[in-house]
Amino acid sequence: MTLGIAGIVAAFILIALLLLSINLYSNWSWKVKAGTIIITSAFYVITFMSFPPLLGWPTDASPPKQFRLLAAHVQQPDKQTGDKGSIYLWLSEIEDMMSSSPPRAYELPYSDGLHELMIHAKAKLDKGMAQLGEFEESSGLPVDIKYGSRTVTVPMNIQFYDLPDPLFPEK
Repeated sequence: MTLGIAGIVAAFILIALLLLSINLYSNWSWKVKAGTIIITSAFYVITFMSFPPLLGWPTDASPPKQFRLLAAHVQQPDKQTGDKGSIYLWLSEIEDMMSSSPPRAYELPYSDGLHELMIHAKAKLDKGMAQLGEFEESSGLPVDIKYGSRTVTVPMNIQFYDLPDPLFPEK
């Protein structure tokens, strides 16, 4: 059972009431009371900053070496707002060909080449063709990937392949 936001709010109210009772009804010096206020305030900020990764927001960590592409979304750059753009991938790491891990969202920096690569991979996903991917850490230099008859330059070495059909035993 999870309490969600109501549980978090209740916990913060309880801590605030405990802090208030310490400051109003104790004979401790003002230094100790000020220290408890500062420490509690710091933990409120730390807790607030710690929640987004726990709530399923995309991570900016490197994607796994081998994965299955489940979904993708491209946020193009916006010159008016100064947004640099991002490419969001929902991936499932492939441990071996028989099993995979739960999906996780990843955020990659936007580039025209990666956007074009995602258009092709998403088109295949929309046609029902599952996509496997491979990611290799690069030296930070752009990588040329041959995609069909075209060459696409992307900021990282990431490639997509069609998932082969499973082999069923003959009856």
